[in-house]
Amino acid sequence: LILDEVQTGVGRTGRFWGHDHFGVTPDILVTAKGLASGFPLSGIAAPEELMSKAWPGSQGGTYGANAVACAAACATLDVVRDERLVENAEAMGKRLRQGLEAVADRTPGISDVRGLGLMLATEFVTEDGAPDPETAARVQRAAIDEGLLLLLCGAWNQVVRMIPALVIDEAAVDEGLQAWATAVEAGTCGAAER
Repeated sequence: LILDEVQTGVGRTGRFWGHDHFGVTPDILVTAKGLASGFPLSGIAAPEELMSKAWPGSQGGTYGANAVACAAACATLDVVRDERLVENAEAMGKRLRQGLEAVADRTPGISDVRGLGLMLATEFVTEDGAPDPETAARVQRAAIDEGLLLLLCGAWNQVVRMIPALVIDEAAVDEGLQAWATAVEAGTCGAAER
């Protein structure tokens, strides 16, 4: 079992690893991104028995073994531990999800709010339940007008995702939710005017 924890690792989902939510243990784990706070570093973790099957040096790459990036990773992991950022991601993720679900409850074009911790997404659909990338794009653009930089994803770009910083606090979550509610209103109810 190989798990890609490049985005979901280092606390993003409210657990240190995303797979910690599901009670599984991977044979191989790959990680990057949050590991070194944006410095180019990635890692592969596996039992010695498995890693010894590869010849020495075969696991190198662009994002491996940079001394400055390794120092950044050590510092990042210290901050994640000392500032309890995994726990913060869990708590703020619950607060954010509740707010996103409240917006979804009053918006017929939203079919789903999903994700874990501070890795959440809202899916837009048409009246007949088909993916609605046009509305998702309008909402994303309206969110930019409100100061939120969000990404589209999903097979049809019908999903808008939120991945705030692990250090986010209640005030910032609430401010973001207000901006999101305004953007959803503009992108859904105001669709005919755009």
